[in-house]
Amino acid sequence: MKKIFLAAAMTAAMGLNASAYFNGGITGTTGSGGYRGTKLDIVIGNDNLAFEPSLATYTSDSLDKTFRTYELRVAKETDRYTAGAEAGMTPKTSNYSNQYAGADITFSLTPGAGGHARLAGPGSRTYVSGGKGVARIDVGASLKEIMHKDTSGPSDLKTNQTEYSLYAGAKILMANLSASWTGFSYGTKDLLALAINLVPGESFPYAALPESSVNARLDLPGYPLVTPFVAYTGTKYKNGVKNSSDYQFGAYIDLNLITANVSYQIFDSGYAKPTYVSVGAGIKF
Repeated sequence: MKKIFLAAAMTAAMGLNASAYFNGGITGTTGSGGYRGTKLDIVIGNDNLAFEPSLATYTSDSLDKTFRTYELRVAKETDRYTAGAEAGMTPKTSNYSNQYAGADITFSLTPGAGGHARLAGPGSRTYVSGGKGVARIDVGASLKEIMHKDTSGPSDLKTNQTEYSLYAGAKILMANLSASWTGFSYGTKDLLALAINLVPGESFPYAALPESSVNARLDLPGYPLVTPFVAYTGTKYKNGVKNSSDYQFGAYIDLNLITANVSYQIFDSGYAKPTYVSVGAGIKF
């Protein structure tokens, strides 16, 4: 997967022409319990085709090693819709590993020019232009299949996890609104303490089995240089784990070529309230 990840990025970069675009950034997160995470995202687009490799790493005081997740998403982007497919993996670390694949589609009901970003879903990006008139509306759905594997016992334990989402985004005058609902189902219930999941809307993984999750976010562009935002994620879990609530506050800066962002998260797990700070920067052209 790592070789595919690098080869796809290099191939896309070599094929750039006058209609191509690039959007790349890195975000670091630190938090309670010695949590440290890094996320590298790259978008390389050419006409209506986009290649999106990413790498996420994370560790904490309770983990003896650093986990790494590699992903590659390929999408066709037009003014009216975005259709994408993704594949990724977390190589074996501390007896745990996963592999996954998924697909998504998003429609713009009132599209603007370019069609290179959406207000919600896997094709969303922080910096999105408006549609025709005073409003833009994007709606879509995604499906992902994940295989978790645990080799810590006398025999390997595996379980598949299906993740399905519905999402929508709207740009009304100077406000960007987005929301999503995600459901989860499982093939077996044997492995479940070690199944590490990243719920949509959260910037860190949580070792629990989500049952359903909702996310809502409000961005307020239009201020000089800085765009503030707030977000909420609420998640229900299986196996008696308490429901969680996540509150995020932040802002980002778009200077056309250079971008930057900062956010503060409070994660109420029902047992504790750890906090996380994220800082990132990127370039786009």
